Amino acid sequence: MMKKSEAHPAPADQFWVLSTLEPDQLVKAKKHLIPRRHLKGRELLVLWSLRLYLLFMMIVVAYQVWLAAR
Repeated sequence: MMKKSEAHPAPADQFWVLSTLEPDQLVKAKKHLIPRRHLKGRELLVLWSLRLYLLFMMIVVAYQVWLAAR
């Protein structure tokens, strides 16, 4: 079993390893997925409020453009 210090090399070692990779290998080495966050009630409420506000403002702007074009 590997120790925690062996699993993650020192930053200087990481730089040396990353500098020797091909460009496509470097992209793959740097790419890491960030899992989705499960939002709670208040956070969901804020996000849905912003979505509704955005839709409302899009309708207002479209109406103003329509009025200006008449």
